[in-house]
Amino acid sequence: MYKFRVSTKEENNNACFGDWVYGTGVSGEEQYALFFGKVRRRFGDNDSFSDDWETMYRYEITAEDENGNKLYFEVYHGAGGSSIGTPFSDELPPEYQQAKKELIEYIESAEPVDYVHESVYYDIPVNVKYIVKDGKATVESTFPEDMEEDFM
Repeated sequence: MYKFRVSTKEENNNACFGDWVYGTGVSGEEQYALFFGKVRRRFGDNDSFSDDWETMYRYEITAEDENGNKLYFEVYHGAGGSSIGTPFSDELPPEYQQAKKELIEYIESAEPVDYVHESVYYDIPVNVKYIVKDGKATVESTFPEDMEEDFM
């Protein structure tokens, strides 16, 4: 069993390779909004918040077991949505697999904070606004007028 906290600067300076939290990355925006609210509940606000949808937030997290062994993760919103990164590009060692599973469960079990966050998916571009209030997510998207019919 692991305990999770925001890493100190000295602890987590590793390059992280990410995997989507929600399978293939094809998931509802409401799910991403709620996950962000839950991450904020568990780890607070930080100075990584961005208006770029593909780099909306980033948290470096330390997982520590009962023996004091530490593992390092990055929780972030990337191009594929909500993601968890580790220092490994190939197969995760068993202890990382277990800690990653527990980290996702720890985040998912939180009640999301209420918040409003506006971002832009610059590739299209589309404005995306996440609103979480009383545990429910609303997403408002504004497409460029010449593209609106392609996405509606």
